[in-house]
Amino acid sequence: MTLQDLLTESEYAAARGVSVRTVQRERALRIGPAFIKLGKRIYYRPEAVDAWILSQERTPAGKAA
Repeated sequence: MTLQDLLTESEYAAARGVSVRTVQRERALRIGPAFIKLGKRIYYRPEAVDAWILSQERTPAGKAA
């Protein structure tokens, strides 16, 4: 994996349809996918984002899995 394979903070926010500030807030609250900090920059592995998205899946109330 190279640096070019990682998503920047702004790319991740855009893909989710939220602001960078929302992503920053969620990270401070320890909500969201694992991230990599290199210097002052934040990056996300696409695999970590995919895993986090899948972990957010919920079964509708009243329905058996």
